Amino acid sequence: MDINALRKAVKYIQQGGILVYPTDTCYGLGCDATNPKAIEKIYRIKEREKNKPLPLIASSIEMIEKYVFLEEKAIKLFLAFPGISVSLRKKGNAIPDTVNREKIAFRIPSNEVSRKLSEMSNKPLVSTSANRSGDEPPYSIEEVKISLKNFIKDIDFFLDGGVLDKNPPSTIIDLVDGKIERIGSIKEKQIRDLLEGHL
Repeated sequence: MDINALRKAVKYIQQGGILVYPTDTCYGLGCDATNPKAIEKIYRIKEREKNKPLPLIASSIEMIEKYVFLEEKAIKLFLAFPGISVSLRKKGNAIPDTVNREKIAFRIPSNEVSRKLSEMSNKPLVSTSANRSGDEPPYSIEEVKISLKNFIKDIDFFLDGGVLDKNPPSTIIDLVDGKIERIGSIKEKQIRDLLEGHL
């Protein structure tokens, strides 16, 4: 991990910039999740519909607890399954309603680079795939640049982690509505076994 590149990326995050960075699934498009103007840019770059919420990453359970009402079940899931996404009821107004009005999907990435970006900037980060909505997930900076070719000038920094492994998307558990929204690398049986059948 190139610490100087990380520091540079963090500086852009703190200044409201947009960056592309490696995650535990594919390359992510991100910004400070508490910055409304930066979030607007993410929607524009991805050409994403405004009614589609954005997933977030955080460096720790303690960081997550600042922004959502943390349930015991969520703590169990975060500790048992690194990289799992859990939707929880929003607390306060620090994260703009454009991300999501009532609940936030958080994950603590198993990827060290993305986790460090959040830790060093002391902020939760938007972590949506770095592609135009509808395109295939990008596993290299070249694929990102092809998909987002019309908006390259709007991206402040590319943190290149080489060609990433083609991992499945994160599993998403919605603890507000009590359902599994998406199955990824973590399977339904593992989740139900951990929570003893209770969602």
